[in-house]
This record gives sequence, C-alpha cells and structure tokens, in this order.
Amino acid sequence: MTDRDSTARGRELGAELRKRRLAAGLQLSYVARKLGWSPAKLSRMESGGRGQSEVDVAIYLTFCGVHKEELNELLELAREPDDGYLIRPHGQRLPDELRSLVFHETTAVNIHEYDPLLIPGLLQTEAYARALFYWTGLIPQEEVEARVQARMDRQALMRRPDPPVFDFFIHESALRSQVGGEQVMNEQLLQLVFQTSLSHCVIRIVPSTAGPHGAFNGPFRVMRYAEHGPVVYLETFTTSIFLDGRADIETYGRILARISRLALSVGESRDFLAQLASEHDQPEEERDDRA
Repeated sequence: MTDRDSTARGRELGAELRKRRLAAGLQLSYVARKLGWSPAKLSRMESGGRGQSEVDVAIYLTFCGVHKEELNELLELAREPDDGYLIRPHGQRLPDELRSLVFHETTAVNIHEYDPLLIPGLLQTEAYARALFYWTGLIPQEEVEARVQARMDRQALMRRPDPPVFDFFIHESALRSQVGGEQVMNEQLLQLVFQTSLSHCVIRIVPSTAGPHGAFNGPFRVMRYAEHGPVVYLETFTTSIFLDGRADIETYGRILARISRLALSVGESRDFLAQLASEHDQPEEERDDRA
C-alpha cells in the first residue's frame, strides 16, 4: 500500500476495526469467510485503505458484536470524507484524552514539534502542567488533577522500549514565560536539560534574536510513519486538526526546515537551558536585586 492509498482518517478507522475484531477473539480469515469477503479486502480495511464504505464497516462491526452506541460512534468516523482534513472537537476533554491524537502519535516513528508559547505537553513536569491548568481557568478545579494525570500518562510514549524519535523546537519566549513560581520553572528547565541526554529526544531552542515567536502561526507537530505519509497536527482550545494533504505537508516541511536553520545547536540549547534553570534557582533577595 502506498502513502496515498491511505489517509489519517482511514488508518484511525482501520485500527479501531482491528481492535474490535481482536476483542471478539476472531481471526481475520474466519471473518472473511463468514462474510463472504476476501481476506485481502478485510486486510485493506484494517490497514486504512481508501474505500472503507459505511455499509461494509457496519456489517463488519455488527459481526464482531459491537454494541449500538460504539457502533454509531465508529460509523461517524466512516462517514467523514477523506479530503486531507481530520477535525476533532475536544468537547469536555483535553487533547491528551483524544483517541485520534493518541493513535497517531503512538504509531509514528518520528515526531517534530515546534512550540513558541509553552513547554510541549510531552515534556512538562506535573507541577508545570498543574500550574498551567489552574492559570487558564478553563477547567473546574476538581478536575485539574485528573487532567494532569492524563498528560502524565500520555508521556509514557517517551519511555516505552521503542519510542518515536522526537525533535522538539521551543522558542525562547516559551521558556521565559513563567508558569507557576520560580521553583516550578527551575524544576521544569532542569527536566528539559535531563531530557536532552535521551538518545531519542532532541531539544533545540529558537532564540528570540531569530525572530518573533508568532512568525510561524503558533505551535504545530509533524508526525512521520514507516509505511505511510506524514500527518500535521494543529491544536486550538476547542479543536484538534490533522492534515495529510500533500500541499499542507510540503508547507510545514518548509517551515520546519526554516526553524531548524534558526535554532541553536543541541549543545548550545543544553547550555542555554542550564543557564536559564540557574536563574530560577537564586535566593529571593538575589532575584529582587537582579530585577
């Protein structure tokens, strides 16, 4: 199957189909024989190939014993057009809890992320994430701890035996925007220094001298796969957007190349983070004098 034979939506739906079949304890060949379909057709459906019709998906899921509510949810996914844009409203959830985001990032082999505003969620400490959630005021206080835990759970991606290779580009403005107190920032910056020692995690800083932090229209992520084309991920307060159209991929590829030329080297970035962490580790009176 070539890159263009599947889409982000198709692969997500295919993964859900396979998950339901395995949960029912059914072999692919058995399902194909009972439904009168070829094994190749079912394999293509589960791989995310184009042409997963709503009728075929309904027949498949019903045979696997999927209940009505879950069936309707997956049929909604089957009805979505394969036009290169996959939109996921957050509702009462956060991006960390979205099935689509978890699927696409856990199946990627390489993830490039640029954030001009905040420390990326996959790199945040508990204290930083907690302070951020409280600061926004968008989450009821009684739900903050559950959201912090969801973000920490998502970071398991970085600790698994075969993690994706991460390339994080963080604008200096994000590092200098204080979230929580001095101790929170000190611990967060020290964690970034530690994470630069991980073989699969590259962190590079885009200095303020390189240009305005909003020049590239906010944070974004490019996720690359072993057997499929890349997916670009964008996030707002209320919606997540996945792009896999050729023009979108090429545009964000050029932006990444530009950012890479502007960013400090890995060693320079590590030194920058260590120095900035030390600035948040001064006695109170020294910070007042420096101010």
